Amino acid sequence: MSSGLPYLNKLRKPELVEFAELTDLQDFSDYNKNDLAAALDKHLSGINRSIFAGEKKLADYYKRLSAPPRGGSPVKREAKAEGSPAVEKKTPGRKSNKQKLEEATSSDDAAMRPAKTPSSAVRLTTSRVRAALDVPPSPAQVADSIDRQTTRVREGIEQAWTSSGVLERTHALRANLSSLFAIEAIVVAVEVFNLLTELVPNRFLGNLDANPTLHTPNIRIKIPDLFQLVTLSFWAPFTLWLLTNLLLPLVAAYFINLSWQAASGGVRRGRSAASARAQFDPLTFNIVKALLVWKVYVKHFCFWGLYSNLAVEKVNWSIPGNYYGMWTGAAIGVVGTLYEAILRRS
Repeated sequence: MSSGLPYLNKLRKPELVEFAELTDLQDFSDYNKNDLAAALDKHLSGINRSIFAGEKKLADYYKRLSAPPRGGSPVKREAKAEGSPAVEKKTPGRKSNKQKLEEATSSDDAAMRPAKTPSSAVRLTTSRVRAALDVPPSPAQVADSIDRQTTRVREGIEQAWTSSGVLERTHALRANLSSLFAIEAIVVAVEVFNLLTELVPNRFLGNLDANPTLHTPNIRIKIPDLFQLVTLSFWAPFTLWLLTNLLLPLVAAYFINLSWQAASGGVRRGRSAASARAQFDPLTFNIVKALLVWKVYVKHFCFWGLYSNLAVEKVNWSIPGNYYGMWTGAAIGVVGTLYEAILRRS
């Protein structure tokens, strides 16, 4: 035991914990107050003394550790007392040498000990009770401890969120979807998905029996009937939709390109002509698509007998909302084109 251990025993456990965190004491969370004080004393007074001697918070401890011990060793005094059991003879009216020594020692201790006021005595008693019960010294320190733990948790969550890269991927996805091309691609993808679901139905393959151990029910396994891809019942409706909703509108948008003409006329002088010209005019694409939907799926124009009424009706049934759904997709494209043009002009 070093001369600094009594100083550590007088401290409260939160202060000992702070010393342990400051000096990187390992595995101290399960220690009680006395064990933690002993472990800190051993940790600080050993080979780590030269490392932590400059810490301001540990200055009082190293000051007491460097001070010479008062009096002889308790073990030696006890051994000396046991080795000389002889009792001095007392004479009436005269004090023995032992009594004189005890009185002188008690008077010296009383002179060296500072006088205690009632408030200091109350504070000392309160600190001893708190140290014995191992409770925080005040609500302010409890609030500070909670704030420190909350700050650590928040910083850990922010660091994990930043390192995951979710924010960067979210911004990239938003940048890719914030364009007229992405809107048109979504509309076309919805139409072709519903058309393929109708033209290539699922075919029953077999049953996956129920398993009482895993509590799984009987599952029917179905896969798309890919044999439909070699039949005329698939290609007739699919090519009809491809012709009316994609190919013919793209051809019209390529040749009737108002944005290309505006860029050639010098309207957009801030950019080069190659970057400002659009290969396909989205406004023309959606207008031609709406006209073809009205002509084919409402008036049943079969391209001079190239397609049957059954193929026309099959495409019309497959798209959500029938020809109203196709008109809605074209209207979305027109509104998106006009809005984009307004934003570019502003």
